[in-house]
Amino acid sequence: MNIDYSQFYRGTTGITSYGNGAYKKDTLVKYEFNTLDEHGNQVMDKMSKEETLQMMRDIGSQYGEEVIVEFSGDGMAALVESKKGAIEDNTTQEAIEKKNARFQKEIKHYDKSINDLPIYSGMYDADKVIASVLENCKKEEREFVYHTIQYNFLIENSNSMTEEERRANISLGMKKAEYAAEHFISKDNRKSFLEAMEKIAKLASAGKVDNHGNIDYRVAKGRYLGHGNSLVYTTNEVDMMQRMDSKAYEEYQKLNQNKDDVLHSLKYLTNWYQDVVTKNPSIIDDYERQSEEYIEKYVKDQKLDKTFADIKTKSKATFLESLRVFQNNNPKFLSSIIKQELKFWEI
Repeated sequence: MNIDYSQFYRGTTGITSYGNGAYKKDTLVKYEFNTLDEHGNQVMDKMSKEETLQMMRDIGSQYGEEVIVEFSGDGMAALVESKKGAIEDNTTQEAIEKKNARFQKEIKHYDKSINDLPIYSGMYDADKVIASVLENCKKEEREFVYHTIQYNFLIENSNSMTEEERRANISLGMKKAEYAAEHFISKDNRKSFLEAMEKIAKLASAGKVDNHGNIDYRVAKGRYLGHGNSLVYTTNEVDMMQRMDSKAYEEYQKLNQNKDDVLHSLKYLTNWYQDVVTKNPSIIDDYERQSEEYIEKYVKDQKLDKTFADIKTKSKATFLESLRVFQNNNPKFLSSIIKQELKFWEI
C-alpha cells in the first residue's frame, strides 16, 4: 500500500482506569481509515484482510504497552467482514454495547488533535536534553516538537514518499526545530536543543529502508522512566531480544500475537532475560555498544538535506508563506506532507 498513516490519525485520549498492574492502560489512540474524505474525494481503496492486519501491526508497533490503539473506518471493510460471523456467533449485540458503554466511562477526553506524549530516539543524551528543555513549555509547544520528531524525523514507514522526499522531510523538520528555538525555547537552552534535534535528524537520515518501506534506525529502543530533567534510561528487554537473539524473538512474537495468553508471553520474556543474562553477563553491554558504534560510524558525520533551507522562521506567518511558496513551485513534491504541515500549523 502507498499510504501515509499519519493522515488517518484522529487524536489521543487519556484513560483514567483500564486494567491494572502490568496490564494497566492509560492512553487511547484513534485511527480512522475511510475511503473518502469529508469532501467526497477518494483517499484510499478498501484494504484486504492482509493489508489491514499489516497496517494495524505497523501502527501498533509505534506505541508502548500502556497504549490501546483503536482502528475504524470503511477502508477496513475486509477485516470487519471476516470477524462479523465470529461476533454474531459468540457475543450478542446487547453485550457488546454494554461493554463499550463501560469502556467509554473509563475515558477522560481531551480536546486535542495531536498528542504531546514524548517521542524518543533511543539516544539518551539527545532525548534527555529535549525532555528537560520542554519540561516547562506549554502543552502545544511540546506537541510541536514531538510532532516534528515523529512525523519529520523518525517516521516508521516511507511508502508514501521517495527517498529524496524522506530526506527533504527531515530538512523541513530542522527548520521547524529552528522555529521552535527562536520562539519558545529559552535563550540558555537554544544551542543544546538544536544540537539534540540535529543529532536525531542525522539518525533519521542514516535510517535504512527495507523493501516494504519500513525504516530501521539501528539504535537500541530504550525504556524510559520519569520525565523532563528526571528522565532515566533502562534497557528494553524486547528490543534487546530482537537484536541479540532472533530465534527467541520469533517465539516471543508468536506468543505475543495471542492476546488471550499475555501472561505466558510475559513469563517467556522474563525467563529469557534472566537466563541470557546469567549465561552471558556482558550481553547488555554488547547490546548497548552496538548502538554507540553505529552512531559513531554512521550517524555522527551525516550530511543533512538542505531542501527547505530557505524557509523563513521569523514568525508563524512568514514560515507558512515560505512553505506555500515552496508548494506552489514544487506542486508534486512531498505534497501530502506539506498539506499535513499546513493543516497542523493552521490548527
